[in-house]
Amino acid sequence: MDTVRADTLSVYGGPEGATPHLDRFAAGSTRYVSSYSSAPWTMPSHASMFTGLFPFEHGAHSFLPGPDHRGDNVFALHPRLETLAEALAAEGYATCGVVANTVYLRPGLGLDAGFQRWDVRRESGTKVTARALEWLDARAEGDRPAFLFVNYMDAHRPYATGEPDAAGHAALDGLIERVMVSNEPAGEAGLEVRALHQRAVSRLDVEVGALLDGLRTRGLLEDALVIITSDHGEAFGGHGVVEHSKDVYEDLVRVPLLVKAPGQTAGRVATERASSVDVPGLVARVLGSSEFPALSESFTRAPGNHPVVVENYYSRMRDLDRFGDRFRRRRVAIYDGSKKFIVDSAAAPELYDLVADPAELENLAERDVAAVASMSAVLDGLLGTGAFEGERVLPDQLTRQQVNEMGELGYGGKEGR
Repeated sequence: MDTVRADTLSVYGGPEGATPHLDRFAAGSTRYVSSYSSAPWTMPSHASMFTGLFPFEHGAHSFLPGPDHRGDNVFALHPRLETLAEALAAEGYATCGVVANTVYLRPGLGLDAGFQRWDVRRESGTKVTARALEWLDARAEGDRPAFLFVNYMDAHRPYATGEPDAAGHAALDGLIERVMVSNEPAGEAGLEVRALHQRAVSRLDVEVGALLDGLRTRGLLEDALVIITSDHGEAFGGHGVVEHSKDVYEDLVRVPLLVKAPGQTAGRVATERASSVDVPGLVARVLGSSEFPALSESFTRAPGNHPVVVENYYSRMRDLDRFGDRFRRRRVAIYDGSKKFIVDSAAAPELYDLVADPAELENLAERDVAAVASMSAVLDGLLGTGAFEGERVLPDQLTRQQVNEMGELGYGGKEGR
């Protein structure tokens, strides 16, 4: 579910009754209380979901373009990195992706590797669900086991609330002007945009419910492994940020993670901190190391067995064009218990206690020197091991339609960049 932060779901503290279908699913699945995207935007976080690697390891993240650069400022996923779909296809699975994000899940970025069918169309959740169920229905009885990836864009700008798209664009653009251009507090404008986003999430909840019901009526849900998550959150003015891809604060990176194992009917709350990189490992664990040893060897990370980091490299082209030096920096966050430590390539470090200060307003870095030292050491050790090396892959040139769609989604920049 693209652009769905955790606290928009009722089971994560969102408005009561806002997401009844997801609440129902959560009641029979494992809910990870603290789950984080590996990055605050689509491309690097999906690359992590598909490879089990952090952005510094897979290298599929944005870069700082030179003055003459044209095109997008993101590296594609290198073909030498194995994806979950490739691993499952090698084990005999039929693989399909039904995708609504035509910009950052488009063919040419490498995220479709291993998918025998990669159906990319910018459509509503209703049509996405229909396409996913159609693929399942087209498979022959007794056919190979299936791996199906479904991507919904209803909660992304301009927010599918049932009103004309122009309303969402106007509200978001107005909030950006107020917060990021004029440096004013979000105020009522921020609350109004957040309410629009929540309406879109509630409508998306219906579509996800329809997909789950479709699996149930086909007799597929009970024995299926189902993972529901998001690639990133959304900001509504906190820390001077609107939308996403711009920072590593909680609004942008704390996401839902609901996992229903085959045959599971009872709900469970998991307190281990989880990450996008855990998705392939969760699949490998359920399938079993004895039956699929190669899968377990390829994807070893799982919630609780590794440090969790979140990374953001600069920002999208439109932000770099419009806001200049503000986003010419790299931001990396690491967690330890209730503490969150942020390193910035162009500014002083930040340390927050998320229990006492969930809004990340009080920087404790100068007061808690011991925590800064210990978390810095862990982060330095992690980033210094296994960093991506070798050729960077630039994506294919965008078509005119894709450039237009980038603009519709709030990306892009000068001269279609």
